[in-house]
Amino acid sequence: MSAAHRATPSALHDSPETASRSAMISLRWNITGSLVVVLLQLGYTAYTARAVDAHAYGAYAVTLTVVPFFGYFANAGLSACVLRSAHLTLPFVRAARRLGMISGVVCFLLVEAVAPVFGSFFHMPDLTVMTRLLACVFLVQPSANVTVTAMRRAGAAPMAVLTETLGQAVGVATGATLLVCGWNPFGLALAQPVAAAVALSLGTVWIARRPLPDGPRVRARDLLAPSGFMTSHSLGQFVTNNIPLWASGRLLGAGAAGSYSRASLFTGLLLTFLYQGINWVVTPLLAERRAEGLTGRDVQRTLCAASAVAFVGFGITAGIGPAVLRLLLGPGWEPAVALVPVLSAGAAMTLLCYCGGLIDQVRSAPRALLGTLSATVVVTAAGVAGAAFAQSLALVAVAAVAGQVVGHLVQLAAWHRSGLMHAGAAVRMHGVHLAAGAALGGAAALGSADRSPAVALGLGLFAMVPVVVGCVLLRGRIPVFTVAVATGLLRRRGSRTSRLPSCAATDPSDRC
Repeated sequence: MSAAHRATPSALHDSPETASRSAMISLRWNITGSLVVVLLQLGYTAYTARAVDAHAYGAYAVTLTVVPFFGYFANAGLSACVLRSAHLTLPFVRAARRLGMISGVVCFLLVEAVAPVFGSFFHMPDLTVMTRLLACVFLVQPSANVTVTAMRRAGAAPMAVLTETLGQAVGVATGATLLVCGWNPFGLALAQPVAAAVALSLGTVWIARRPLPDGPRVRARDLLAPSGFMTSHSLGQFVTNNIPLWASGRLLGAGAAGSYSRASLFTGLLLTFLYQGINWVVTPLLAERRAEGLTGRDVQRTLCAASAVAFVGFGITAGIGPAVLRLLLGPGWEPAVALVPVLSAGAAMTLLCYCGGLIDQVRSAPRALLGTLSATVVVTAAGVAGAAFAQSLALVAVAAVAGQVVGHLVQLAAWHRSGLMHAGAAVRMHGVHLAAGAALGGAAALGSADRSPAVALGLGLFAMVPVVVGCVLLRGRIPVFTVAVATGLLRRRGSRTSRLPSCAATDPSDRC
């Protein structure tokens, strides 16, 4: 082991308070950066909703699902390998960047060749040009992802956040400028390639100015083996999540695909924002804990945090989201607005499934991952088939929710059988967080009903205040609060902390 590795303190040997503080610092930076990106994307969405009509945006929405399909091969699971690496060395990062560059070029050439096939299949002429333009992202994004992930793994979360945020800002500005100059709607497709190019450039400068520790030579084939399974699994998740949109575009038309995409983009931005924050903080910590042996308490705490974030966050989105989307998109997008509550429920369950997948990845349980994915695919596909038969866009959204619900139930059953966590305790924990999220969302919906968008947003936010006060008063009964106390993220006065009925403070076999 190099001197650099010996000098770097590991979270494994840190005290719980030190590890919690380090996690909080990283989480704050990640949340701040992701929040800025979300605001940029919302502003970009508001502009493009007025500059690009629903049919043209429908072609772009389908492109955003077709091209990333190949992106899973281009990225080859390399970012996950870097994030979970025990020791990050310069040869490791160089090998990952080189492999990403090679796989990206191959995927770029492949997409350029098959783009006309997608245009013909979906009966969307603009889709061919959109696909070819967006495919340029493969030339830079795989290497950019590896570089930014290496920055996070090396403890440079602030610089990683600034790099990604600046890239997104430049990409959004480029796309908007092209639309203003009349390259409509094709200017949409160049925002992502520009953002990735900026991130890669900044990340490369960082690596050159702050060299990583040296280490043994790493060959590309040494990275392919551990990343192959996760690439396949991520690809399966991608297909499952996009089955509803593909069915909308193929069977219900470009307009339906545009409406579904606008609503799912709105909830998906928050989903990505929340999941990335959890992933970037939790995965390295769980990887460190695995050396000692992952315990039921680790699983409980991770799931508790994900449960609170999912149900409370998307409960609020379900209530206030329609007013926000009406304000962002303007008139003519009523079908998209109507889908927000259902897709918010689906996003909450997707976040739980994704976080459950992080746990199964760290504990090296490929059978559990495959079981969850299989159940999700089967239920989603069956539900979408029924929705297509009924020609109902709302039922397509319901099918997406049902698939994620069944997938998470399969995860809970697997953890229950392995003794990591009692399914009943998890369900009760979810129930408390769901009640809090539903109360917040319900209050927001009642406050914003039958109002103009701007007034509805203000009244909806105000209506949630009494519920927030109630949650604060009853915080001792909310699982996520007791977990935060148990891990040192929050403190209680006096001896009352020890009397909190926390699942996280008990043995995995205990029930709460």
